[in-house]
Amino acid sequence: MPMLNVYEGLATALAVAGLALVEERERTEALLSSCGETGKSVSMTFEQDETVAAPDTLPAVLPLVVGIGGTIGGVSSTERALRIALDAVEKQGYRTQMFGGADMARLPLYDPKATTRTADEQAFVEAVRGASAVIIASPGYHGSISGVVKNALDLLEETARDERPYLADMPVGLIATAYGWQATGSTIAALRSIVHALRGWPTPFAAAINTQVTKFDDEGGASDPAVLEQLRLVGRQVARFAPLSEPAN
Repeated sequence: MPMLNVYEGLATALAVAGLALVEERERTEALLSSCGETGKSVSMTFEQDETVAAPDTLPAVLPLVVGIGGTIGGVSSTERALRIALDAVEKQGYRTQMFGGADMARLPLYDPKATTRTADEQAFVEAVRGASAVIIASPGYHGSISGVVKNALDLLEETARDERPYLADMPVGLIATAYGWQATGSTIAALRSIVHALRGWPTPFAAAINTQVTKFDDEGGASDPAVLEQLRLVGRQVARFAPLSEPAN
């Protein structure tokens, strides 16, 4: 019967496809087992000329995560919090570069009409251009982010004509510190709005820290273990998404 012939044809096609998949899997497993003990990267070339990276392949240059945050006048709670998050990024195997309060203090007030940029301005912009992710940490000043952090972010206007402008398609971790809970929430909200305006992707979790309750030390610790875990979570989430973003340079 015609219907029976159709079923027989489908069964035959499925059997052939299944056999091809088994053969492909055996060939792949043999290739991986021959290279698995050497620690070397390996790629598999299929008949369609598609090259698929093996699971143990690592990028030639690990993604860079740039940290931006702090205050003028010494190492602050904000900068210490940022450092904890960046340490968590490094434990995931990625590179980090931090622009703390002292670094941002050397950035002139942003002038969009300036025809030249200082060496510090150029270094900051180039670091962000080469980054796959960013973590921004700001103290809460009168319900919003600090002027020094905003000035640094304004400097990213230099990337407006790049192939990847601003923070486009980049995961961005957020940290807010304040002497009280009210300013932490409004500062996080302000940071999210700014990141969206810069075309970035705020990561799902943001750390809001009440420095009236939590104290940081010089050894990279904090009085509240829950705060430490929150900051590490910011770092881990950024590291998880960093490989999905392509640096501008």
